[in-house]
Amino acid sequence: MATTWPADCKTPCGGWVVVTVWMLAWMLIAPLPIDAQDASSDRLARFTRAPTRVVWVQDTSRGAQDVQAQGTELVLMGYDSLDGRGERKLLPDPANYARPLLSPDGRRIIYTDRPRGRVMVLDWGSNRPQVLTRGAALCTWRDPSEKTEWVVVGQRLGRAGSYFYRNLTRVRLDEPSVSRPVWSRTRVSPDNFQLSRDGDFAAGVFPWPNGGLARLAPPSLTHLGKGCWASLAPDNSRLAWVFDGPHRHLRLSTPADGPKWKVAVDQIVGSGSIKTRAATAGRGAEMFHPRWSNHVRYLVLTGPYNRKGPINVISGGGPQVEVYLARFSEDFRQIEAAARVSQNTRPDFFPDAWIGSGSTSRVPANVMSPARPTASGQQAWPPKTANLLWAFHDTRKPLTIPAGDTPGGTTCRIKPAGRVRPGRFFELRLSRGTAATEPGDTGLVEHWNTRQTLSVSMMLTLTATRSNRPGTLLAIEPASITRSSDTPERLALIVNHRPAEDDFQLVLVTGPDPATGSAVLATLKPDTATHLVITLGKLGVSVRKDGRPAQEHPLPLGRLKLPPRSRLWLGNDSSTRQPVEGRISLVTVSGSIVSDNQAVSLWNAASVILKKRKPGRRAVVRARCVETSPAPTPTQIAPYRRALVYHHYRIDRVESGRLPHREILVGHWAILDGKAQPGRRRTIGRPVRLVVEPLEDHAQLDSERQVMEIEHVELPQYVDVE
Repeated sequence: MATTWPADCKTPCGGWVVVTVWMLAWMLIAPLPIDAQDASSDRLARFTRAPTRVVWVQDTSRGAQDVQAQGTELVLMGYDSLDGRGERKLLPDPANYARPLLSPDGRRIIYTDRPRGRVMVLDWGSNRPQVLTRGAALCTWRDPSEKTEWVVVGQRLGRAGSYFYRNLTRVRLDEPSVSRPVWSRTRVSPDNFQLSRDGDFAAGVFPWPNGGLARLAPPSLTHLGKGCWASLAPDNSRLAWVFDGPHRHLRLSTPADGPKWKVAVDQIVGSGSIKTRAATAGRGAEMFHPRWSNHVRYLVLTGPYNRKGPINVISGGGPQVEVYLARFSEDFRQIEAAARVSQNTRPDFFPDAWIGSGSTSRVPANVMSPARPTASGQQAWPPKTANLLWAFHDTRKPLTIPAGDTPGGTTCRIKPAGRVRPGRFFELRLSRGTAATEPGDTGLVEHWNTRQTLSVSMMLTLTATRSNRPGTLLAIEPASITRSSDTPERLALIVNHRPAEDDFQLVLVTGPDPATGSAVLATLKPDTATHLVITLGKLGVSVRKDGRPAQEHPLPLGRLKLPPRSRLWLGNDSSTRQPVEGRISLVTVSGSIVSDNQAVSLWNAASVILKKRKPGRRAVVRARCVETSPAPTPTQIAPYRRALVYHHYRIDRVESGRLPHREILVGHWAILDGKAQPGRRRTIGRPVRLVVEPLEDHAQLDSERQVMEIEHVELPQYVDVE
């Protein structure tokens, strides 16, 4: 007689059978604890709690330095948690398998054959790759509405090996004749590009070193910071990161000026297969190739990079470089654990990971919560200003000024040259260089020549130097002019250092000769932040310092005509022969006369920002160099144009300030604006005087290339600030 189960199991023994079977079934389907150690399952599957695949390239060349996957001695490698085979070759022969990617369903591998300029697709488990399209594969994406899978493809700009791509399109994976435009507004660097789950946004480098978040339609771009390997969480949270210049931290950003934080990734490497949260303390070697997987909690990267190469540490590659799969903590503030994927004697580069549960993963809402409201009375900057033509807050991101006739408004940028660079508060550090404002044509010249009204505000700190030569703080003039009697008219703010009086004179100059058509506007103390509002009209100039009433200076300006193609320069004139030492931020240029109330509003907004600037923890020490990092050439750090080099010092004595360490690492500027700097090399054993501050107080350096090719990278890090 047929029986039903479990209804007919009425004996006690039968009841236990039912319970036992039910419990076994539950154990099979229930999610494993995050740190479960079920020996019967694959180690990566235990780590991710889901089927997991990882793909990467292995460098078999003699030099073991093909970190950018440019050569033809690469092997396509993979790891599938379900097949029990561990890491293995996916194709037998070496070739160029640049930047392999996994499809959204994890069943196919997409890679670029760079020498032939074509995108290839390979079914997992097959040995017959097929040509998909021309170009280079940057990422994969699944359309949530049509359930179709796509590959984002870029076209290389310029010669072979170019670091820039353009005209990004998405090509349908199962029907490559179907394509759609993705992004053409800017060039894109190929190190990483990733779409949100809905396909509305993409993170990338637009181009290097400008990490950004792009809205794809209508196209717009939000600046995330300078660095490389920008990545976007694979959901719709728009949580993104930019990899820092030292290659040790992810700088995470939330949208709409939400919270920002750093996550260290330099301590996840080790001899074991799993590293836990405790291993993330301290400091380690450089890492590279960071990329978000299809699951919000997991990322892949490679390291450690601790072998000196022809360009930098990263270029050294080496057999010690392995692939790691890392897991964010629940609050995404740290890496809580990492699993070593590859375990071999060859270098492994460019990983991508697919996790079976990734398609439904989401960043929790509390991770994206905006920062707590600031103190009452804080104002947005800049305050509402009539006829605003150009503005500069700080170097973190450009400002956009709404304009009725310009779609999206005018994006205001700074183009530094020479030793001009970001300061500790992301203000513009002026020093033996210049900063051209962009766009070049802001309507400023036309407005002045027709209406003769102009107002400039700024927060300014001047630094005393040994030189008594006048410097140009601000100039409105054409590019590359030479000073002569027939030089066209201009507007310039000149700074005269007076050592005897321990101050500076701020002078307005309207022509080539400072002796004519000039007026002394104010005296400024060195190393003292001062807020200035300077208003020019037909009959003269008014100056307001720190919100105080205006000081009037008669000066006939009604006949002054600025030459065409004049633009705004900061920290120097266009000749670059009159630099100023100091710091400038919170700049506004408007075509209106600023009233007393508007000037006070500018001062109030600036003072709120100024109060947040805490003095640096500075120490003056006598020290001896113990070990040096090699000073790279400008070519060796390209496409970076600035680099710090760290040396190991032993402290002899502290002359002022506080420094609790006996031995420290100190970073010195070695390259600025693509030019090697004097004093970048140090002599071991020679006593030197150093003025240093902790590196952690200088967040503006996160995006700079930093060379640290010395043994004791764990020592406290400082920066030479003199």
